[in-house]
Amino acid sequence: MKNLSVEVEKTIDAICALGCDAVSAYIKALQKGESRPEYQSLDEIQRAVLLQELQSIMSVYQGKYG
Repeated sequence: MKNLSVEVEKTIDAICALGCDAVSAYIKALQKGESRPEYQSLDEIQRAVLLQELQSIMSVYQGKYG
């Protein structure tokens, strides 16, 4: 991963461990500005980074399998 805060990295790992469908749901929730327990402790900038990283991760899978 890029030079991310430990908290953002842990959140990414936890969300990705839930699988692709869950990651897609979290992306949609972040885009809508919804709060979820997994990232409620992150500030607005960290949530934006989280969204960007999750989208980047999913783009690899969509390119491979989409």
